Amino acid sequence: MDVSENDIQLGEWEITDDWLNDYLIAVCDTGVEYSKFRMVPPVAISSLVIGALLEKLGLPSGTIHSLQEIETIGPALIGDLLRASAVIGQPRQRGDLKFVTVNYRVSNAAGEEVQVGRSTVLVPPEAAIE
Repeated sequence: MDVSENDIQLGEWEITDDWLNDYLIAVCDTGVEYSKFRMVPPVAISSLVIGALLEKLGLPSGTIHSLQEIETIGPALIGDLLRASAVIGQPRQRGDLKFVTVNYRVSNAAGEEVQVGRSTVLVPPEAAIE
């Protein structure tokens, strides 16, 4: 994954059997396909990214997560070490609401992209995002 000076490093996560089982229980997914094929659900990867974004951005109370786009490029497997970075787009104003879009990329330890995505949040009028 190429990293530019504008990238925010979101962190890295080792995907374990325990983590995947906890995730599947949390989202009430009773299928065994992911464990059987040792694959990580794409939305599970997004949940890691969104959690890291929330911590890094320190979004104010009342912020609404309004849009999520995900493109899976390759599989993420149990045992993989995943790394993510993001770039914050220019805030846009519509009426009293500010829209902020963040583009992110996730790669494995070999540097192969496994997912790219975009998240948009609506920030309440009284909050400022630089």
